[in-house]
Amino acid sequence: MSSSGNGQGHTDGQDDRPVEVADVVEDYLTDKGKGAEGKSGTYRRDAKRELDRFLTFLEDERPRSPTTFEELTIRDIRQYARHIATQDWTESTKQNYYAHISAFCGWAVREGYLDENPALKSRAKEPLPEDDGRKTERQQAWSPEQRTALLEYVDEQAHEAIDEVGENRYEAIKACRDRALVYLLCFSGVRGAEVLADVADARRGRDGLRWSDVSLNDNTITVLGKKGEWSDRAVPPSAIPSLERLRSVLNPSSDDWPVFTTLSYPTLVKTFKDELVERDYTRKEAESLHRERVNDGDVSMIELCVEYDVDPPALTTHSARRILQRLTEEADIELDDDKHGYLAPHGARRGAGEVMVREFGYTEAARHLDNSEEVVREHYSHIEASERAQMAETAFQNQRPSQKDVPDQDSDG
Repeated sequence: MSSSGNGQGHTDGQDDRPVEVADVVEDYLTDKGKGAEGKSGTYRRDAKRELDRFLTFLEDERPRSPTTFEELTIRDIRQYARHIATQDWTESTKQNYYAHISAFCGWAVREGYLDENPALKSRAKEPLPEDDGRKTERQQAWSPEQRTALLEYVDEQAHEAIDEVGENRYEAIKACRDRALVYLLCFSGVRGAEVLADVADARRGRDGLRWSDVSLNDNTITVLGKKGEWSDRAVPPSAIPSLERLRSVLNPSSDDWPVFTTLSYPTLVKTFKDELVERDYTRKEAESLHRERVNDGDVSMIELCVEYDVDPPALTTHSARRILQRLTEEADIELDDDKHGYLAPHGARRGAGEVMVREFGYTEAARHLDNSEEVVREHYSHIEASERAQMAETAFQNQRPSQKDVPDQDSDG
């Protein structure tokens, strides 16, 4: 936000350069952190996580220039609020995460970096959902019809690409990756964060599912659960063939590779060159190899990474949502969902939960979703309410008086 005063708050006081947002985050965390020297405490840890997520978002929005307080606008905050609103979190969690950004901006006002807090503006907060306690009706769950339509579409795309794999291996890898992602989300009920990369969380297990985490023979994957504990999750047989075909087409050079790899060309180019420099290639040699094999040749970047055993980054949660948005549009699937407009990853998980609750009850659904039965009952309370409505209807039907016991409406008595 541009300064309306003398502009002192937008510079570092030494050389009058605009202050970058990232440069003062540590100062904020020190001021707000609990414990000795502000280096510990739950608030500090949570605030750092959310500010890291916010900074990553800003970098994605402005990849060519660092964001300064002078550049920070209400539109930036609004865009981030919209980003938060599409995540697989409860409404109260989304409000809480946004509150961390608002608190940081409020601190920046007091420090003189901002003239006013843009996060407090109604226009900035508008995309956020209201936490009114009525969550079920707003939670997306893939219906059987939507699930079938999407599965049929990704099957068709993968089959066509595999038929042409000799001529275009890149397209085959892409189609098989997208299909395996859809199948795994559909049938396993796994959280997107458990199999995709979180740019704001560097922990192993939040950097994408690896092939070493997959046991195709046992129909299981090992993931870092929501509570930070590693656990084995069931993968129904319906999803296994898509994973097997992805592995055969991709042919990763090691089990350290992510199952769902990014195919972003700039990202793969940077990863490839940086890795070769680490192996004592010169930067010029790495660039020359890339130019000869990819730019002037017929090899894709992902194939070059396989050939030189360069582990690519995993697909991020943000990129996965974009993929599902594209697939939903291409498959011409209509949704009565103003909030998302596409089949979101968490909708697959909730759809899987619906199937398990209806078929096997809350206990088995909770085990499949790696959640407590109490939480599952809360999230799928509409199913029990519907079943009770049918039970009540049956009860009242059984208690209806026989025709001979019904008084004659036309009698004088």
